[in-house]
Amino acid sequence: MSDIIEAHLAWMAGEQKEDRPPRQFAARTIRSRKQLLTLADATLPNGVDDVWPDDLKTFEANPNWSRWTIHTYHSHLVGFYQWAASRGWLTCDPTEELPTPPSGVARPKPVDHGELQHAIAHSPDPWLTCIYLGVGAGLRAAEMAAIRREDVTADYVHVREGKGGRERYVDTCAALWAFIRSKPPGLLVRLARGGAATAHWLSGEQQQHWRKIGLPGWHLHRLRHTFCTAMWKAGHDPLAIRDLMGHSSITTTQGYAQTTGRRAAVSAVDELLMGAPAGS
Repeated sequence: MSDIIEAHLAWMAGEQKEDRPPRQFAARTIRSRKQLLTLADATLPNGVDDVWPDDLKTFEANPNWSRWTIHTYHSHLVGFYQWAASRGWLTCDPTEELPTPPSGVARPKPVDHGELQHAIAHSPDPWLTCIYLGVGAGLRAAEMAAIRREDVTADYVHVREGKGGRERYVDTCAALWAFIRSKPPGLLVRLARGGAATAHWLSGEQQQHWRKIGLPGWHLHRLRHTFCTAMWKAGHDPLAIRDLMGHSSITTTQGYAQTTGRRAAVSAVDELLMGAPAGS
């Protein structure tokens, strides 16, 4: 890895006492930026520390990336190059001349009831537990990997570090509590051999499982869409759903919800999970 990338990641992690970042970066944000910068360093003609704006335009124009992916990668590049220019690693910021790519319209992709019941019936752990955490509490893959049995009670699912390092409490729906309450202490999402199922492992291995059980179009984030969409269809309060989803802005949640309260909102997902057969 180039020296400039290592220095930037160390700055993000707050390892330099004389030059702390203005805000704390979540560990997942640092990992994501490291992955993007490592890719850019290997792809750009002269690496990340000798680059022209046109090089970055070509890099961002990857036809295999979605508009949202390009938008996210651009944000990482801007953060990196602004830092590099301000610290004297580079003489100028090459992203100043780049337009911000549009983020695209994020549309929910919930799974239908029949597919969900099929997945529950044919998914062993760790996938079965992921399904319940995704549909029952709206957890992201990284949150699934980090959640512990001690974090779940009959009242709340305590997400200690969500996206952006934000903590939140998700009211526990009855179906999720019935599935979780008898599980032993420790990480809830574990491999068959007992090791931890990391977010990286879940993201990398999930497609093999979904294809194996006849659901090739599935991915874990669609379970979160399903959690949100079920409450929206039931007509619940957007502010309640925003809080349950861990969104920082109501605009992220708009189009999914309209209701009365958080506790009533989570009960809407019960019918999706109650009475479902356990996986083999």
